[in-house]
Amino acid sequence: MKVARAGSGIHLESGGGPGPTVVFLHGSAASAAVWKPLTRALAGRRPDAGWLLADLPGHGRSRWQLDYSPAGYADSVAAAIRENAADHPVHLVGHSLGAMVALALADGTRGVTPASVLVLAMKVSWTEAELTRRAAAATRPIRIHPGPERARELFGLISGMGAGFTEEDLDSGITVAEGGYRLSGDPRITAAPPATAAELAALAARAGCPVRLACGDRDPGIRYGDLADALGRPVTVLPDTAHNAHIEHPDLVAELVEQALR
Repeated sequence: MKVARAGSGIHLESGGGPGPTVVFLHGSAASAAVWKPLTRALAGRRPDAGWLLADLPGHGRSRWQLDYSPAGYADSVAAAIRENAADHPVHLVGHSLGAMVALALADGTRGVTPASVLVLAMKVSWTEAELTRRAAAATRPIRIHPGPERARELFGLISGMGAGFTEEDLDSGITVAEGGYRLSGDPRITAAPPATAAELAALAARAGCPVRLACGDRDPGIRYGDLADALGRPVTVLPDTAHNAHIEHPDLVAELVEQALR
């Protein structure tokens, strides 16, 4: 595995083989480390495939920024991809927030040429209560923990990283602060309203490559019917799977990625 920091302030990790490159984009409040089970599963199926893991802006080890709109995320991620995978098309795999970013990149107008996009567990409808909680999270005071253990535990809960992840993986989402440790993410990532179903549908309509949708049958926040209706595409429903399919059942997701690479 190689680690780099793009000029756009994006933390990147790369590895795998010399073949087609898969760019993995994580969900809100997580980091690139959540993809480790999936990269291992993909290596078993397609050892020639290369991969690029990015901490999204305002997350993990990447720089905070002012603009956390779909375009703001996509501009920074596109610059990072151009620096590190500019020689051939890339396949984009996005989870939740990362899926929105992948859709924003799918039209190929930012100097990145996606060969395919896989959308995992992207939320397209929000209740008023969910929007209120989301907005409130952006203004909460940053909590300082006296030692790294509690900060790691909290990041593990938020990101979905449980058993099987290392302290090093969990350290991707915490940082040293005055008086102790805190989560490294920018609380302001939830300050602006999320993209609407109409906005997401418009992004999908402009895609210059195949866009595939998938979500778990037990995802508490996403109804696959809503996802299919909003984007006008069929949804692969993953059995016995909640929100973090890439962690819960990496083999199922690796199969979907492999299909896109054929």
